[in-house]
Amino acid sequence: MLDFLSVEIKRGLQLLSDGKVEEALQLVTDLEKQDDFKSKDKDFLHFLKGGVLYFLGRLQESLTIAEQEYQEGKRLNKHLYSIDMVFLKFANFILLSRASEVWEDVDFCETLLKSELHETSSEINLRKGFVYLMRGYYFWYENNYDKALKHFKQSLAIIEDFKIFSFLLPFIWDAIGFIYSTKGELELALTFYEKYSVLSKGSGYLNKLIIASNLRSIGAIYFQQGELDRAIENLQKSLEISKKMYLPIHVTWAYFILIHVFLEKKSPKQAKEYLDHFYHYIEKKRIPKDKLEYQWYSLSKARLLKSSTRIRERAEAEKILKDLIEVHDVAKLREDNLVPIPEEIPEVLIELCDFYFEELRLTNDLKILDDIQPFLTRLLKESERTKVYTLQAHTNLLYGKISLLQMNMGEARRYIIQAQDIAEDHGLQLLARAISEEHDKLLEQLAEWENFKKQKAPISERMNLVSLNDTIGRMQGRRAIELAESIDEDSILLLILQEGGILLFSYPFTDEWKFDEELFGGFLTAFNSISDEVFSEGLDRVKFGQHTVIMEPVANFSVCYLFKGGSYIAKQKLSKFANHLQKNTSIQQTLDKFSKASQLLEIKDFPFLESLITEVFLSKSSELKA
Repeated sequence: MLDFLSVEIKRGLQLLSDGKVEEALQLVTDLEKQDDFKSKDKDFLHFLKGGVLYFLGRLQESLTIAEQEYQEGKRLNKHLYSIDMVFLKFANFILLSRASEVWEDVDFCETLLKSELHETSSEINLRKGFVYLMRGYYFWYENNYDKALKHFKQSLAIIEDFKIFSFLLPFIWDAIGFIYSTKGELELALTFYEKYSVLSKGSGYLNKLIIASNLRSIGAIYFQQGELDRAIENLQKSLEISKKMYLPIHVTWAYFILIHVFLEKKSPKQAKEYLDHFYHYIEKKRIPKDKLEYQWYSLSKARLLKSSTRIRERAEAEKILKDLIEVHDVAKLREDNLVPIPEEIPEVLIELCDFYFEELRLTNDLKILDDIQPFLTRLLKESERTKVYTLQAHTNLLYGKISLLQMNMGEARRYIIQAQDIAEDHGLQLLARAISEEHDKLLEQLAEWENFKKQKAPISERMNLVSLNDTIGRMQGRRAIELAESIDEDSILLLILQEGGILLFSYPFTDEWKFDEELFGGFLTAFNSISDEVFSEGLDRVKFGQHTVIMEPVANFSVCYLFKGGSYIAKQKLSKFANHLQKNTSIQQTLDKFSKASQLLEIKDFPFLESLITEVFLSKSSELKA
């Protein structure tokens, strides 16, 4: 497959894949002394040398080669060579936190691949793998997880066919693992992280960086899953490697998570030992107080103090957390802009919210919710600024739960619906389903909440129904998403309604349904209209005893679905059906025709509709996404 490469170049790439970076460098040095290299071999020798320097951590030297040779490739119209050098530039820019500087070059690479190329299909395919990988990172930085996953997997499928380029696989697996972890799909994330560790060979700078990062990621997942001893084992190994590499950001991050794990394990003594090591490390490295690494130390100290039962220590924890916020706010007010504004740390805001929720449990004083609101507002703004959609969805969910505690049911539902929409729109399906389950639970408890409202029940009783710990725990990275077992809903009735609630089409799935569909359709439309005008929220779902109903607009019509069971899968099915109606011109024309004639549409008038209903609502193998 790689016939276009010389034996020497192949050997160099294989050494890199085997983790023998120093041997690869010696080979490059020897090859550079030869004068009889073919042009294409010289090109790949530059690529190989840049890659070797990259793995040795000599990023500036690697980047210099990439930038010089990229310009040379463009000058000589060597399209594939230009792609190679952009890929090398890109790899360096990722580590230098300058990824945004290379996106235009990636666009150019995609243009080159669409141009007329005279190289073999194997050569072209390899570069497609490079471009898919770069574009995957682009979508990752944009927090577009589904598109990022698609491109990483396309790259993976190509690179796996080029065995001597297996040194690229750990980077792809790490990226895929990180995205699955962000989406809450922890078992899938572990699968890729564990593959990644197997191929992290050698003693080069970057090999060590890969291993340390991998162990830290695995440790964080075990933390979320509650496997605290396994989390500690991986994090300790990551810390030891990072300390030998003189990487303050990696060392401090490992300390930060380790202390959190020990506190979750109810081991304050070990947490204090690591906090002391953390302090000595940042003092030794002379890390300023406005740097992120120092703020992680301060947050770790606050967490340790907050875990105490002593009032004085908890008061000190609160002061540290508020001081961290003040450092950020004071920096923003400076007019000189000579010193970078320290990054807003969402964990500080989350920790303060948790602090006040604990106080709320102890005092039952609802006024404490007023103290929490400003921190939630900041969290929401920060999540919108940084496009961290998991945080955005969770913050809306937290808003909903606070509204519940305040007995504001309409606002609570609005925030919960918004949280689920954010999760669904950004490919966070596991989180979306968890939020949907919480919404279903709220509907089942409506009578209980109404009873609380009438009796003015104390805050302690309300908090028992709200499950604040689960939401805060996920936001703090110490709890995984837990879902009930997925069971298909029982379909009861499907309606298509005209404006004003006039029934156009009905499809009962079971003989169980005995009500007048037309009356029921009018009621739902009236309910939806009232919701829109009074509560500024559409009809997401309504519970009638054991039955749930959801509704979705399609052009001038509304589709209504009645069922028993969980709402998440049902809502996806309805959305898919509504999308089919929206896109299918024939269906639209038929609906318009019967609507104008004020006739009820029956299955015998349009048999295709029945096959579509069966495919979407009754077929076990049907894809839920339209």
